[in-house]
Amino acid sequence: MIQVETLVTSYIDINLLMLGSALIWFLGRKIIKNTDTARAFAAQLGLVKTLLLVTFLLPIILTLYSHFFASTLPVPVTLSELVLAQYLQGNIQLNASFLESVLTFRQNVMTELSNPDHIFITLVLYGGAITAFLMVARAVLTMFKLKRILGEAHEWRSSGRLKLVLADKIRIPFSTRTLRYHYVVLPSSMLANNIDLKVSIAHELQHFRQKDVDWEFAFALLTPVFFWNPAFHYFKREIEELRELSCDQNVLKRGLLSAKDYCECLLRVCNGRFKRARLFKLRVPEVALIQTQAGFFSARPKKLLENRLLSALTGWDNGFSKIRLALLAIMMVGFAAMFSFTVQKPADWSHDRLMLSTIINLERLEKRNQGSANLYTAY
Repeated sequence: MIQVETLVTSYIDINLLMLGSALIWFLGRKIIKNTDTARAFAAQLGLVKTLLLVTFLLPIILTLYSHFFASTLPVPVTLSELVLAQYLQGNIQLNASFLESVLTFRQNVMTELSNPDHIFITLVLYGGAITAFLMVARAVLTMFKLKRILGEAHEWRSSGRLKLVLADKIRIPFSTRTLRYHYVVLPSSMLANNIDLKVSIAHELQHFRQKDVDWEFAFALLTPVFFWNPAFHYFKREIEELRELSCDQNVLKRGLLSAKDYCECLLRVCNGRFKRARLFKLRVPEVALIQTQAGFFSARPKKLLENRLLSALTGWDNGFSKIRLALLAIMMVGFAAMFSFTVQKPADWSHDRLMLSTIINLERLEKRNQGSANLYTAY
């Protein structure tokens, strides 16, 4: 049976890898923006999603591996073991006691966090637990709000598990889902404008093709667990931006709508409704045609709209190098996988650890003998 310590270890590994992967993606996208793949938004969206999946899955897989197979199969090399091996080979000049304190830092932190005598740490942990609980309660309330919106809407069209519904109280079209059905929710007033209707439906259906609604629900479920990690919000913001750019690009590529009509629809729906996020406002899990509310960690809506309009009006580039992008993707995912191995919790003991302990004991014994010799000389 998997113990609580194993789950905590896996959680720490995911957060550490998320920070590393965020840096990898930040540098990787800087490179992408300066190459001919800068406008390959669909490929970039797939890449950042893959990198995030690697971030979540690899630590879990490695933790399960260490828990069930470490006794029969070799344990993957960790960063601390690499540093220790370099020290023992003489390539790193450090005080042995200092090196041991660095290598055992993670274990010492875990010990301190589990110590109920530290009031500050206890308050931080309880504060985090209360915040997570409030976020879970908020997520439950948003689901009730979504159910109410769908319940008050009127079904207009349906095909299999897809339903197009009209709502009187909304102004911006959005797509969402339940366990059984996928919904495109449209404002009732939009029936008067055939172009806006076509643009909204095409846009929201593309979000379903890209699985953007599923990812939005996944982020909603994971937010109470990773709310404190800035890398989590960074990935969410990047995916929100790329999914809109990719969606616009794929809709216009079909040639059924002109870029002029598409951009005019976005401007009409927006209608200058940019506003700040309210802390306690319930936001249902949905992917809207346009983002007008600036969240605390989400993409800036005005800047995002400008980028979307510019992208739609300037067209797209089909001449990017798929091989170059594939190589960059392999490098980024490979670096993330390597980082995942290195941040794993090291084994409790090893031959190198025993050698380090021996060196520390010899240094302490030498200091004690020197102290005794100096005391003898003084007398």
